[in-house]
Amino acid sequence: GGVYAISIPRAPYRCPPGPYERACQVAWYFKRAKPKSKVLILDGNEDVTSKKGLFMKAWNEEYKGLVEYRPNHVLTDVDARTLTAKFETASDVKADVLNVIPPHRAGNIAAQAGVVTANNRWCEVDFLSFESIKVKNIYVLGDSIQVAPAMPKSGHMANQHGKVAAAAVLASFTGQPVNPTPVLNNTCYSFITDRDVVHVASVHHYDRDKKTLVTVAGSGGLSPAMNPLEGEYAWAWAKNIWADALT
Repeated sequence: GGVYAISIPRAPYRCPPGPYERACQVAWYFKRAKPKSKVLILDGNEDVTSKKGLFMKAWNEEYKGLVEYRPNHVLTDVDARTLTAKFETASDVKADVLNVIPPHRAGNIAAQAGVVTANNRWCEVDFLSFESIKVKNIYVLGDSIQVAPAMPKSGHMANQHGKVAAAAVLASFTGQPVNPTPVLNNTCYSFITDRDVVHVASVHHYDRDKKTLVTVAGSGGLSPAMNPLEGEYAWAWAKNIWADALT
């Protein structure tokens, strides 16, 4: 038995439930192959940032004794030689495997293009087109943008950004106005076991007065519990979005 520790940066970061899903997958493996091992989640945030109830239930029931969650662990340094993680206020943590997720920001190409405008990390855009607010004719999508309220940095959402941007580019070529009322949706599936899955969904529309995308009241939802049927839905979603984005 050994300790696998995953360090999660402060939000925002891409795919908010991703690190917690990864912890579940490692715990699933440990439960079957190395039951004396342990998963330690060192979260730089004050609490679980996505699907909290569903993940906590899994850690307390499905993976009881295997997973330990520790909030408020903001990473400051890693000693790779001794596999020790160091934090702002919490005590050092030594593990057999350290999975460190660094703080996120827009890529170097965005900085070189001059479109990073928010906190020296993210790119602000016009949500009607995803054109940079600073450099005309440059469109920024996905994880690199300063997101709208309650909009996750997810692959599904990036796919939606791309469609709005593509329509806006086409409109500019033909001298037509952009769509004044874009509507975007998001779905995110997380595997808790090898078959049991949970999801979160939301719908966002453009608010003309606020000049941003806001969540549609009453839209979306969250799984009541993990279940294998959603595992089938998750694979179908993955195949569809891969085909949509890559072909």
